[in-house]
Amino acid sequence: MEGPSGAPPRKPKPHTDHILRKRQSQKPQLGKTVIYVNTKTPIKAFLERCSKLISEGEKEITIYCLGAAIQRGTLLALKLCEEHVGFQIHTNTFTTELIDDLEPATDDADYALQRRFNSALKITVSKPDLL
Repeated sequence: MEGPSGAPPRKPKPHTDHILRKRQSQKPQLGKTVIYVNTKTPIKAFLERCSKLISEGEKEITIYCLGAAIQRGTLLALKLCEEHVGFQIHTNTFTTELIDDLEPATDDADYALQRRFNSALKITVSKPDLL
């Protein structure tokens, strides 16, 4: 279905009687060697954290990135492999569901949820066994 200009139709914006509150996304995995890349933290901070884990003897680091942070996560993985020769990259793309709260801004409105989907990327940076 296309709009009047031939482009796909845009999603309707929430009504003005609600306030949109975005929830934090679900984290599929937790641990010392799991890094969640966002758009606010500098890449250098993530790089230092990963390099510290590698210097402590970790052989595998998992990097998760969502939406706009996918480019930053990819850059982080490539820089890690550049600095630490012998590490390999394995990627897995997936889609994750995000839930937003629609809080009433007027007395007539009720609480509601809005579901949406976003692209995500799981990058595993690992050092293979030589045997």
